[in-house]
Amino acid sequence: MAAAVLLSGCGGGEEPAKQLTDREILTLVYEQAGGENWEEKNKENWCVEEAEIGTWKGVKTNEEGRVVELTLREPKGVIPAEIGGLTELKKLTIYMKNKEKDNDPADCIPASISELVNLEELTLSVGEMAANVPDLSGMTKLQTLDLSFPDATPFPTLEGLTALTSLDLNGFSGNIPEGIYEMKDLKRLYILTSGLKNGLSPKIGELKALEHLQIDHTAGFIGRVQNPDAPLPEEVFSLENVKVVFLRAISNSGTVPPAIGGMKNLTNMTLCNLGLTGELPKEIGDLPKIKKLSIYNNKLTGQIPPEIGKATTLTELWLQQNELSGPIPPAIGNLVNLESLYLANNKLTGKIPVELAKCTKLGKGVFTDFSKNQLDPNVPDAVKKLEYFKKFKF
Repeated sequence: MAAAVLLSGCGGGEEPAKQLTDREILTLVYEQAGGENWEEKNKENWCVEEAEIGTWKGVKTNEEGRVVELTLREPKGVIPAEIGGLTELKKLTIYMKNKEKDNDPADCIPASISELVNLEELTLSVGEMAANVPDLSGMTKLQTLDLSFPDATPFPTLEGLTALTSLDLNGFSGNIPEGIYEMKDLKRLYILTSGLKNGLSPKIGELKALEHLQIDHTAGFIGRVQNPDAPLPEEVFSLENVKVVFLRAISNSGTVPPAIGGMKNLTNMTLCNLGLTGELPKEIGDLPKIKKLSIYNNKLTGQIPPEIGKATTLTELWLQQNELSGPIPPAIGNLVNLESLYLANNKLTGKIPVELAKCTKLGKGVFTDFSKNQLDPNVPDAVKKLEYFKKFKF
């Protein structure tokens, strides 16, 4: 097995440097990260003398016997700095379970991880302990990055990671890193936090490869978070390749522009608690693949556009908790795949359209709710005959 790292002696300082093999490094990991206390399923074959390291649980090696993948589940204590000597690593996954009661230091994730410049996938989850995010700027081959740190941890800069295709950030606080907008190959962006200081930049529109965009500013927060004092950039609606959009509490103003009609690959969109105003554009009917459209807990006004009836792929339409007025358009009866319709807490008037009887699957989903409007209480008999009518709320 090739040598991995140089270490000076720990005695008088004159001892010659020693080269550690990957096996020796893994042994140090086991010893310093509490291997004796790992669950049996997570330490199978570890430090068994006759077992090749490629058979150790969570370890994969290449033909030369070098470690190329390492998964550590629920280690305690610290990961030793020597892990930086696993220079052939392509994939590293660490799920720490440290807690304050473990009395472990804040540097449980060593800075030497930054030396793993051949990494293509990196997952670091540190549990409840404060920990430092290692410098990732040299990991230019990194394609997948998943970081889960306590909320008090500042967002990392992420500069130089232009090869990323998938980015998950769980926890953290501060500003959305500017480095994200340089990731032109990024397909997945997932941010789950309750400590956001700024909003999305209009530069989000430059990420043309995005397919999944999810930023939730209410993660683990009890009560109402303080939305950033920022508008929702219209450039979100220029992402023509995006399939899933979920944005919650990341702005305090904005509109739904006609450009939404150009999102031809969109299947799921949720825009919640963003301070959106204005009317729904008629172009929301121009989404050929849309299945779930949820724009709720905003301040939208005007009528539900009848063009919504063109979006016949819809299975879920949620527009509750806005200030929508006027009648429910009869064209909504064209949504024959609709299973859930949530229109509560608006200012809708008029009758429940009889055309709704064509939506034979309505009520099969989670909500069908027309309550807290000013609608005529007399429901058409044809609608009452729907299979799931007993689940409707008026």
